[in-house]
Amino acid sequence: MSSRRTWIMIPVLAGVLALGWRLLPASQEAQAGGAYPPAVVELSTVESQTAPRLLHAVGALEAWQQVLLSAETSGRIRKIDFTSGQAVRAGQPLLVLNDELEQASVRREQAQVKQAAIQLTRVRKLKEQQAATQEQLDQAQADHAVAQAQLQYQRAELALKQINAPFAGRIGITSLHQGHYLQPGQTIASLVDDSQLRVNLSVPEHSLRDLNVGQTLQIQVDAWPEETFEAKISAIDPLIGDSRSVRLQAVLNNPEHRLQAGMYARAQLKRPAEAPVLTVPETALTYTAYGQTVFVATPQDQGLWQVRRVSVQTGEAWDERVEITDGLKAGDTVVSAGQIKIQDGSTVQTAKDKEPV
Repeated sequence: MSSRRTWIMIPVLAGVLALGWRLLPASQEAQAGGAYPPAVVELSTVESQTAPRLLHAVGALEAWQQVLLSAETSGRIRKIDFTSGQAVRAGQPLLVLNDELEQASVRREQAQVKQAAIQLTRVRKLKEQQAATQEQLDQAQADHAVAQAQLQYQRAELALKQINAPFAGRIGITSLHQGHYLQPGQTIASLVDDSQLRVNLSVPEHSLRDLNVGQTLQIQVDAWPEETFEAKISAIDPLIGDSRSVRLQAVLNNPEHRLQAGMYARAQLKRPAEAPVLTVPETALTYTAYGQTVFVATPQDQGLWQVRRVSVQTGEAWDERVEITDGLKAGDTVVSAGQIKIQDGSTVQTAKDKEPV
């Protein structure tokens, strides 16, 4: 039975092989005849442009003046003269602690000063009449000076019971209430003067040659992403940090108080323009494990193009274009869209050259 099956299968296999051999040239002919048309891509030209040299930096906004208000002495709060978020003037009383003991001490020392002054006057008259010694006069003068010093000390103690605004600004949120017992150093509220803001930034040390005090920076924040604010460099740190960066500080006017201290800021600085550079669209770049590449297209017959992969070196980017520092020359044609459908050596066509179906 096995021998018989073998003799039956031999003619069948021979027929299959013969049919495949006849179809193979037809398949090759169909492929050569355009069964797989060239991929459709978009092409762009390598252009020579004068690049707007921009220095980018990130940092944070800091208030012109800011402080956490706190008491220097302990006591029970007798009066609160502000509300959270209120604008205050410099020197305005904000909070008063119970000061009855300090006021009594001041009145006592005032009486001591008055008594010492009377005694000093009496001794001086006696000295003029030769009825008192110089030593008695010196002692009376010393007692009067000590009494005045004690009065000044008690007045300073009394002043500690009242907290005033050290500068004009806006009060932050407080959680204290009248009757609360305040400990020394306990925070009362924040006070912020944000009519102007400082912008603290760090830039690479190689950018130092392009920096000068008075230069204008373009500032953007996340709260108003479509708006740009201007700041001027006010200081450049003379010390280079361990990260090989330079610290900058710029001043930003904030009359409407739209910006707040602590905001994340992005800054741009226009540097002097240099010689024209070669640029391509950002979409022309392909990122591989071996670096950045582009597909350079060379024209062929019948509106077709042949592409080859070229490694390039890039510089700065702006307005959806990228600077090419090595690998291309002006006038080269590159693939700017459709790279996913092609590989090195592929034949491609553009949409305008594609024949209608």
